[in-house]
Amino acid sequence: MRFPYYYRAPNPHYRKLALAGSLILGVLLLGTAGYMVLQKWNFLDAVYMTVITIATVGFREVGNLTVTGRIFTMVLIFLGIGVGGYAVGNIAAFFVEGQMLDLLRGRKMEKEITNLKDHIIVCGSGKIGIEVCSRLHNMGEKFIVIDKDENRISEALEKDYLAAVGEATDDEILERAGIKHARGLISAISDDSANVYLVLTARALNANLRIIARGTDEASLKKMIRAGADRVVSPFEIGARRMAALMVQPDIIDFIDAFSPGATLGLRLEKVELRPSSKLVGKRLDESHIKRDTKGALILAIEEPNLATQINPLGSTILKANDKLLAIADDEQIALLKQLAS
Repeated sequence: MRFPYYYRAPNPHYRKLALAGSLILGVLLLGTAGYMVLQKWNFLDAVYMTVITIATVGFREVGNLTVTGRIFTMVLIFLGIGVGGYAVGNIAAFFVEGQMLDLLRGRKMEKEITNLKDHIIVCGSGKIGIEVCSRLHNMGEKFIVIDKDENRISEALEKDYLAAVGEATDDEILERAGIKHARGLISAISDDSANVYLVLTARALNANLRIIARGTDEASLKKMIRAGADRVVSPFEIGARRMAALMVQPDIIDFIDAFSPGATLGLRLEKVELRPSSKLVGKRLDESHIKRDTKGALILAIEEPNLATQINPLGSTILKANDKLLAIADDEQIALLKQLAS
C-alpha cells in the first residue's frame, strides 16, 4: 500500500486520462490487426499505417489499399480524430486545473515526510487537532497531521502543514509517518476507544515516544495511562478550569497567556538543559552572566536531576551538567541561551 502523503479530493481527470490512454491503445491495436487481416501486411507496416492514419499526417500509404481497406481506413480516421480530441482535451484540463502541480507538490511533500526526524505526529485534525497544529506551527515545531477525513486534510494542506489521509491506528501509516524517528505523538481523535487503541499501537512501535492523548471520561483516562500515554488531557476539564480561573483570577490568567506562543509580548517560557560541555557548568549563577550574554533571558528556576526544583534560585547556586534552566525570554534570547548551554 502506498502511503497517501499528499491528498487532494479525487478528480475525474485522472480517470479520464487513463480512459483516453486505453482508447488510443485500443484504436492502435484495432488498426494494426485490421490491416494485417484485410491487407495481409506485416506487423510493422500495419502499425505504421495505423499511426499515420489516426494521426492524420497525410503520409503515403505503405501499399495499395483494397476497397475494404479504404473503407476500414476511413473508419479508422474518424475513430482516431474522436479519440485524439478526447485525449488532448483531458490532457489540457489536467494541466489547467492544477492536477500536475498537485502531483509535483505531492512528491515534494513525500520527500519531506520521509526525511522527518525528531518530529511530532498529530492524529486527528478536528477542532482540537487543528488547533494543536496551529500552536505547533507557531512554535516552529516539525509535525505531520494524519486524519481519515479527506476534507480536513485538504484544509490542513491549505495551511501548508505536512498532512496525510489515513487511519491513524494503522501500523503502516504510523511507520510511514516516521513514528520510529518521532519524539512525540498527540492523539486528538474524538473517539476515546480509538485513542486507547492508537496509544497502544504507538507505544508498541516506539517505546521512547512521548504520547499525549485526548480523553473525555474517567474510565478512558485510566485506560490510556495503562496503555502507555504519558499524559491524558480532558478538553472538558481543562475548559472548566480555565473558565473558573478567568472568573476568579483573570489578571493571573492574562499574565500566563502573555507567555504563550504568538502572544503580543513575544516572550515565552522555555526549559534548557545544560550539556556537560557547556561553559556554564561549574559556575555560580550570579557569575554566569546569562542575562548579559543572552541579551536579557531571565532564569526563573533550576531543575536538578532527582532533586527538587529551585524556584527563584540564589546567585550562589552552582550550575551543574544536566541541570535544566527554566527561563523566560524571547526567541532570540532562547536561541542564545541554548548556545551557552550546549
